[in-house]
Amino acid sequence: MHPIEGTAWRLVRGVDIPDGVEITARFVGGTVSGHAGINRYRADYRLHGDVLELGPAATTLMAGDPAAMRAEHDFLQLLGTVDDQRVDGDTLVLMDRGHQPILWFEAGPPVGDALSGRWDVRFVRRGEAMVSPTADTSPYLEFDAGGQVSGSGGVNRISGPVRADGDRVHLGPLATTRMAGPADAMDDEAALIDALESVASFRVDDDGLALLDDDGEARVQLARPAG
Repeated sequence: MHPIEGTAWRLVRGVDIPDGVEITARFVGGTVSGHAGINRYRADYRLHGDVLELGPAATTLMAGDPAAMRAEHDFLQLLGTVDDQRVDGDTLVLMDRGHQPILWFEAGPPVGDALSGRWDVRFVRRGEAMVSPTADTSPYLEFDAGGQVSGSGGVNRISGPVRADGDRVHLGPLATTRMAGPADAMDDEAALIDALESVASFRVDDDGLALLDDDGEARVQLARPAG
């Protein structure tokens, strides 16, 4: 049986989840956080036996596909009514104040230690070449143990779920803010996001972290921050 706290949970029932959208939750140290479909969210919680008290959820403010936005809205509405919980093996069930089940989650594999933490983007594949970002941007990715990736594409914030199993990894769907920047920086960011969407595995070695496609070709090369 997985403990409610510290486990990476993925919603499988309770709202209409469009294909390619993931809703997640991770309870750690009095804060539950995750991906609500488009935006990241967080809320305070207190756990007393089976009683689960949740505070109001705060979210980022990104827009996305209408179906994903509806799923996010419905999930956050239901999350605000949670008052009870139980874990059955690999399944977490959240219940409302009438003790009726409303949200069902399954335990997902945690992100391994090799992948966790912050990585600075050094090179991104553009056509046949690996190209470094423009000098005045600092794109990076950060993987947390709860199954989330966040960071910056150089201009906009990036966030989304990540699933890792051995050396296999799947990122997304990725959401971004919608700020504008210099044309070369926007081009670099678009290339990075396009590369991330094709990632299927990873390799960590002396050169850092390589994110690879299905053919084993590096799409993004990253390194731990200096210092």
